[in-house]
Amino acid sequence: QWYQRRVRGRPDRSEKRSLETVKENLDFTGTELHPLHLVSDKCYHLDTAMLNLSQGHALVFTPAFDKESLDLIKEVNGEGNIIEISEEDCVQNFVPNAIPVHSGDKHYIVGMAFSPELRKKLESLGYEIIIVPYQEFLKSGGSIRCSVLDIGI
Repeated sequence: QWYQRRVRGRPDRSEKRSLETVKENLDFTGTELHPLHLVSDKCYHLDTAMLNLSQGHALVFTPAFDKESLDLIKEVNGEGNIIEISEEDCVQNFVPNAIPVHSGDKHYIVGMAFSPELRKKLESLGYEIIIVPYQEFLKSGGSIRCSVLDIGI
């Protein structure tokens, strides 16, 4: 599971050795640290290419990753839990930048927009979609997740 593993996105604009620097300077005892290599110029951070959801599923824009990274994502999440998303959902709707919320027995995904096909798929898996108009924030290069600070509660 991802809680026992940490990943670091490595777009082409980052140096490969930066992962080693992180490993050398932070204590990751009991945790595996893996790089996920982004290879698409459409995705500049991990949260623009994939989103782990509260029931073990992962929304993934597969063209954003190299084969080794995709294999790791499938290994950790289970291949059956990978939901491939379209370029429209990735680039225009910024779906990977949505926020998954789990409260009691409810599973929500708060996002700006979802294609009808993806929305139907997610709802069939038990997720409730909450749409928040956030198009203006796209001018900053991000969406909903970029304006949230996780505080671990």
